[in-house]
This record gives sequence, C-alpha cells and structure tokens, in this order.
Amino acid sequence: MIRDIWFSLPFWLQVVCLGLVCVWLYQLFFLLVVRLRPWWRSRREAAGRVSLANELPAVSIIVYAHNQAADLQENLPRLLDCDYPDFEVIVVDDGSTDETEDILTQMDQRSEHFFHTTMAERVSTVSRRKLAMLLGVKAAHNDIVLMTQAQCIPASRGWLAAMGRLFVPGIDAVMGPVVYENRIGLKNKLIQWDFFDRTLSMMGLTLAVKTYGGWNYNLAFRKEVFFANKNYAIQHHLDIQPGEDDLFLANVTRGRNVTVACSADAVVVNRESDVVYMWTRERLRRAFTARFYFLVPSLLKHLDSVTRWLMVLAALAIIIATVQLQSWWIAGLAVLLLLLHAVGYVLIPYYTARRLGVHRYLWTPLLFSLAAPWVNLFFRYRADTAQRQFYVGRI
Repeated sequence: MIRDIWFSLPFWLQVVCLGLVCVWLYQLFFLLVVRLRPWWRSRREAAGRVSLANELPAVSIIVYAHNQAADLQENLPRLLDCDYPDFEVIVVDDGSTDETEDILTQMDQRSEHFFHTTMAERVSTVSRRKLAMLLGVKAAHNDIVLMTQAQCIPASRGWLAAMGRLFVPGIDAVMGPVVYENRIGLKNKLIQWDFFDRTLSMMGLTLAVKTYGGWNYNLAFRKEVFFANKNYAIQHHLDIQPGEDDLFLANVTRGRNVTVACSADAVVVNRESDVVYMWTRERLRRAFTARFYFLVPSLLKHLDSVTRWLMVLAALAIIIATVQLQSWWIAGLAVLLLLLHAVGYVLIPYYTARRLGVHRYLWTPLLFSLAAPWVNLFFRYRADTAQRQFYVGRI
C-alpha cells in the first residue's frame, strides 16, 4: 500500500521528500550533538562528573572600559564582591573623556585588590581592544586572566569559582555563558534570543567539535598561553580591530585545551543600555572575523542555518503537493517532522536557560529562526562591503 503510494508520486516530489528527510536528520544531529551539549555539560557539572582543580587558582579580572563611568561606578562593586580567595580587578581605560578616571582613582583608594591603567588616545595604528587586552595581561599579577567589560556583571558571587575551578592540567582557556539583561519589547526579545542562541552554538560547538568563537565578556585563560613562544597570541591579527576574543581563542587552541563553564554561577549579564547598537556592532564584528574560524565548526554552523530553511521549504512544498494528490499520510509525515523539530528547537535552549538560571524563551526562537539566515547574509554583506573599518579605528 505505502509502496504503491510512494511510486505513484511524481519524481520531483520523491526527490523533495528524500531531501526533507536528509535535512531533518541533519537538524536532529545538530540539536542532539551541538545544541544539547551545554545542557548535558551543565548536568555533569552539577553531578560532580567534571574534572575540577584541586585548588582554586589566583585570578586577575581584566575590565575593558571606554567612556563608561556610570557602568564602572555601578558594576565594579559587584566584581569586587566575588566570593573567591585570591583575585584582583584591573580596569584598562581606553582613553575615556568622561568621569572614568575620577571613579577609577576613587576605587584605587578603597580597595587594595583594585588597579587601573589608561591607554593613550593617540595610539590608533593597531587594534585598541587587543592593545587593551595586552596591557591588562601584562599588568596582571596572577597566572589566570579573566576578561570582561565595564557594562557586564556576574550573575552570582560564585562566578570566579565557577570559572577558576575548571583550570585543570591540560586546560588553557575557559569560556563562560553570556546573556543580555532581560528587557521588555519584541525587538529586545529577538535581539536577546539571537545573542543567547549564538552563545549556545559557540558553547556547543566548542564542547562537541572545536573552538568556535567566544566572548570577551566572560573569557578566562592562562597567562602563559598568551605569551607562548615568546610572542603574543593575538599578534597574528593585530592589524584587525575585532578578534581579541574569538580569534585569540582560535590561536591558543590545541586540540581539547579549551572548555566551557555551563553552571548558573558562571553566567555574566551584559547590561548594555543601547542593546541595538551593541548587537549590531557585535554582529558586524563576527561577520568579519568568522572567515578566520576553524573550518569544521564553521561549516556545521552554516549548514544549521541553511538546512533549517530548506526543511521548512521542502515540508511546505510536500504538504501543498500531497494535499492536492490526496496523499494524506505523506502530508501528515511532513507536518510531524516540522512539529518534532519545532519542539526540539524550543525546548533544548529553554531547559538549558533554566539550568543556567537565565531568561527562558518559548515563542521567540520560532519567530527568529526563519529570519536568522537572512540576518546572517545581511551582516556578511555589510562586513564585506566595509572591510576597511575593521583594520583601523573603532567600529
């Protein structure tokens, strides 16, 4: 019966049906192997099945700031209040012209674990963010360096412990989860979801395959790998403005020496006031630096976006054609595959967010999923047509 119905279909429809099965299987692979990996890792951390350091290492927190006096005044006390035995906070001021210097000077007098340094505004021939990273690492007194920015705060006082305990022998860098501060409004929800979705992809691909991106809002590494081979690990792309986080990770990666912290204590919240500007800037930076990423994780991520669209288009074509042919079981199968994918696509990040203790999304993923490939193409086009801005000055 089923065989007769199948062979009664037009050849083109048979090809589309087989194509739907193929792209759906790839989506299933990506969901279970990549997107589910942070959730699975979080469960392993909570159950104590992840290797942890015998002693917590001393940590130097490097904070990048540029004209963010209000952020520093509000957020620095949260950093200094971390529950950790041995740490320091170093702020690198990128030539601020507001009240940043006054606030940093006051903080110097209040805490013996706080230091700051200022970059000269005239330095513009190299990436200022990478130069700030270099100055901060050189000023650090401890072997573990943790990068963040002035507008970011840890979600928990246990942030440093959640990151530092993962520096076991063989681990040189630890990525931590980052989320935007939850705000109302559809535009904010879509941007927040896109950032969280890309964070999960970075975490999942790094755990499952190889390093794929990273955020300088929550990135820890050993000082020795930064100065490995008597050279700075960032110098390969020193003429490129972005890349102080994702390209840096790519340079220091050797096999499995980079891991990801997947506990609620490891979360950092980005409290940027202008979310649209921050998101646009980050999207442009990533669209440009993505060309330097490792091939395999980049290919898997691109295939995820493409096959998601192909799956929907193929399913719609099958449903329309089979309804006209009255092949109800094939139409029902196409609908079932779409529903199963939608459930997995929503529930996996939902329960991962639940384990991380951050805002959870139900309908936003479905709204944004079909727009994501076009958003990616838009920013890739913008990055390709304005490449000069990524080599000199700020974006």
